[in-house]
Amino acid sequence: MPLSNRSLAYSEPTAAMVSALDFIDEEVARLTGPDSTFEEREDAAFSVMRGMFWHRGDRDLQSLVTSADEVEVEGRRYRRMSQSSSTCYAGAWGRHVVNEPLYRQVGIHNGPTIKPIELRAGVVEHMLPSFARIVGEFMAEGTSRKAVRLLRAVGLAPPSRAFLEKRATRMGAEIAATAAALEEAARAVQPPPKGVASVSCGLDRMTVRKAEEADPALLNDRPKRSTPYLRKPPPPKDYHYRMAWVGTATAYDIDGNELHTWRFAVENDADRDALADRVAADVRWLVGSNPRIPVHCIQDGAPELSAMPAAIKRALPEDTPLRELVDFKHTIDYLEKVVDACEPTGDPNNWKSWYWHTLLNEDDGIDKILRKLRRVAEKFPRTEDNERARAAVAAAISYIRRRKAKMRYASHYAAKLPIGSGATEGTCWLMQERVKKPGQSWEDGLPGTLAMRSLVLSDRWNHAWPAYATTHRKEVRDAA
Repeated sequence: MPLSNRSLAYSEPTAAMVSALDFIDEEVARLTGPDSTFEEREDAAFSVMRGMFWHRGDRDLQSLVTSADEVEVEGRRYRRMSQSSSTCYAGAWGRHVVNEPLYRQVGIHNGPTIKPIELRAGVVEHMLPSFARIVGEFMAEGTSRKAVRLLRAVGLAPPSRAFLEKRATRMGAEIAATAAALEEAARAVQPPPKGVASVSCGLDRMTVRKAEEADPALLNDRPKRSTPYLRKPPPPKDYHYRMAWVGTATAYDIDGNELHTWRFAVENDADRDALADRVAADVRWLVGSNPRIPVHCIQDGAPELSAMPAAIKRALPEDTPLRELVDFKHTIDYLEKVVDACEPTGDPNNWKSWYWHTLLNEDDGIDKILRKLRRVAEKFPRTEDNERARAAVAAAISYIRRRKAKMRYASHYAAKLPIGSGATEGTCWLMQERVKKPGQSWEDGLPGTLAMRSLVLSDRWNHAWPAYATTHRKEVRDAA
């Protein structure tokens, strides 16, 4: 587990710490003078410590430099190249310049090259691993501009926005490609919450604006420039809103209170079945702590969301209690539109409340409601004035008729079991908060951003990071 997750409280300072503190106090006094404020002394102390941390990290990094004629990595031999090579790595406290030659694989003409120090230190996209971990979490929360501001605000030394954008995009792509394995690694070190009494899960869709190469057949319809464009313009782009995928698994206690929600999101052209399987893996993990707890698959009624219950059935034993429900609020929305279209303004007969009460108190309430809707439909003959009312009633009947077996909410509600997909709907909003900012469109980087944000929002980032960081570390041995 990263050091940031461990407690660093000390009951008594060691002798070495006292010596270091005395040095820091001397430097602070030299920098601030006798009339300084407490805040000024704190800032000066941080500046001194930041310099010390940079030098400590740089010394450690330089100690990993390789100078052997040949090295061996995972059974492959690499020979040192003659030309010098210098590389800059971004760290939390500033840049580190390392002079180390490249090594080329032996026995292959123009074979692949390596920088041994990157494998020994576990460098991730020209970032030291601890700094890459911080950057990934910050980029999951906001744009590169915001990440630079936050890094600077907490006293770290951010590289340029262009560097963060490029490197975090590549890191995110790797994380997205191994997301299922990273989630499994997090589950291995993070026990389920205590007191899980029920579990809900679901899928949903959200829109994301993407920049895509324009259709050449439509380019002739675009306006022409009246003056020549001296630089070669980039390929024309079209902007489209695509439906990305979102999934959640939520654990509840015996009183129906949410204990935790694990969140997932992938781009529009990703495999929805693979996403559903990742959600189902979390459900299986939660059910493993209590095999008899009920599992609810709660979604809207869209046919493409059937991937979720199918994944649950693949993941869980056949005797696991599984209940499929249409999200309560989606059902109510259809019924309230009927009231708005068919009843006098203000709903004087309080039909909206009647729908709510019937669904929440009678398991066969949906049958009663369906019969009422058919009677309402008979009140509105086919005329132009009745078009809106007839459309609202027809939509509600069609929606309910095909899904009424999944609309028996009363017994679940009485048992304090979930009947709504609020966790999934909320996850759509949380993901869009990051990837759907004003004027924002995505060409590259969307899969990685969604993958990193999923881990961060699920409180899994630090638990999954060691499994990812390990893939960038290799043992480098001097070859005899």
